[in-house]
Order: sequence, then C-alpha cells, then structure tokens
Amino acid sequence: MDIFGIGTNEIVVILLLAAIVLGPERIAKSARELGKFVRNLKNYFSSLSNELKSELDMLDDIKQIKDDVKKL
Repeated sequence: MDIFGIGTNEIVVILLLAAIVLGPERIAKSARELGKFVRNLKNYFSSLSNELKSELDMLDDIKQIKDDVKKL
C-alpha cells in the first residue's frame, strides 16, 4: 500500500520517529490537530465540489435554453 509514494515501512518509521521526538502528550495533541485539519480540508473540498456542480448544472441549463431558442 503506497500513500503519496511512501510505503508502509516508511510510514511506520516516520510514526516511530514522531513518537520519539514529540513524546506522548504532544503526539496526541498533534494527532488531534491533524484530524481537525483533515476534517476542515474535506469539508472545504466537499463545499467546492458542490459549488462547482451547481455552476456546471447552471451552464447546462443555459446551453439547453440556447438550443431551444435556436430550434424556434
């Protein structure tokens, strides 16, 4: 399993180094902050996706109206 080109072994090494450097309290706080960041990022991209879909639907409606007008 590769995430961003990093294998499982590399991820384990990074997590172990982070645990050693940060310590138990700071790693828990860092994990919470990372979770909040990921949640906010997910919400942002979801909102962006919905807005883009809405705009594309509007453009499709405009195109349909133009095609209907041409038929008249």
